[in-house]
Amino acid sequence: MAATAKPPSGDGPLTGAPVPDSRRAWTVVVLLVLFMMINFMDKAVLGLAGDHIREDLGLTDTEFGSIGSVFFLLFSVSGVAVGFLADRVPAKWLLIGLVAVWSASQLAVALPAAGLLTLMITRVTLGAAEGPAFAMANHTAFSWFPDRERALPSMLLATGGAFGVALGAPVLAVLITSAGWRSAFLATGLLGVLWVVLWLAKGGEGGHSPRSAAAEDGPRVPYRRLFTSGTILGGLAAGFAAYWAMAVAITWLPQYLQRVHGIELETASLIAAGTQVVGIAVMLSIGYASTRMMRAGRSSHAALGLLGGGAVVLSGLAMPLVTRSGGGAVFILVLVVAYTFGNSFLALLQAAAAELAPVRQRGAVLGTVTALASLAGALGPVLTGAIVDAAGTAEAGFRNAFDLGAALMIVGGLLAAAFVRPARDRAALGTARPQEPAPAH
Repeated sequence: MAATAKPPSGDGPLTGAPVPDSRRAWTVVVLLVLFMMINFMDKAVLGLAGDHIREDLGLTDTEFGSIGSVFFLLFSVSGVAVGFLADRVPAKWLLIGLVAVWSASQLAVALPAAGLLTLMITRVTLGAAEGPAFAMANHTAFSWFPDRERALPSMLLATGGAFGVALGAPVLAVLITSAGWRSAFLATGLLGVLWVVLWLAKGGEGGHSPRSAAAEDGPRVPYRRLFTSGTILGGLAAGFAAYWAMAVAITWLPQYLQRVHGIELETASLIAAGTQVVGIAVMLSIGYASTRMMRAGRSSHAALGLLGGGAVVLSGLAMPLVTRSGGGAVFILVLVVAYTFGNSFLALLQAAAAELAPVRQRGAVLGTVTALASLAGALGPVLTGAIVDAAGTAEAGFRNAFDLGAALMIVGGLLAAAFVRPARDRAALGTARPQEPAPAH
């Protein structure tokens, strides 16, 4: 799986640390991208089927928003718990357990007898299993790469969500309109089962996992000091805003397109898919740029904090224009900027937190950071529903709700740009470690 080899000139390896095999490392990354695709298809199906579910179950906007928010009821709690568990349990089995719960939750809703109570319960269990997903996917991928190489793999995992929407939304929309909204839940549940089979065959951890690197990683650092560092606090401000925008978009954007712009579900799903395709290119470009900056010797403050914080601010500036640009090409452009650039920060935040944390504490730090940022998901959808209900018209309500998201993005992005400085904070915490070898080519 891996062979010990001399790293490129200028890289001092950890004692006994293997140089990971590039082919195996990227195979694992591809499987984790598929993992994130299914993860986001599971999330998106509620928003896509929203009108059908509301009509079938007779729900108000606030009630439907509550269904979106209960998804996040245990999202953060499980993110923290599984994060600490990940430093002790091999990722191969941990991820299988998460996906098994996803699939069971989706398949339960597909049963003909399933009603509102089943939908509510399974959204809670789905959220509990998906809460740790992004952090644990990054934790697993990072076990195959050193600090300076992690931005691109993490961004690829972030684009997995975009791929899930871009490829899955049109297919799920057709299923919903032709076979009923339950069929979409059935399809996503079966995809999870298929992924488990592939992961059992090809998945696993690399040479930078807690089990292989802890002996060379230096002393543990109190979690209080880690979580009160500028990198974590500044990153959480932007991460909270990015999660808010993402959760609102997943739950409400398809309905905004239908109710305010009069767009049919199939067309709305194609618009969402098209913007996500462009967003994938944007996020990969940001991840590639960050990696190039790090390889060229730029600081992680520049490559992660300034670049990522700037992306969040840009999305925040575009968000008010979504409800003020009418239609056509300009509308699609601001939609892309508002709901893709900021998402890229979630991947850079993972890379920054992983650079800061000792390897033996990395899973706990990544899980907790993601959990705290994702608290926005428990608030954003239900508050958006309440704002829409309280407004005189749906158009006015969505404008007010999107403006709130814009303010969060701008403030959070500026704080990230100012305070996300992993190298400086790592030195202050005494967690500096030798350079690690990159995957062999």
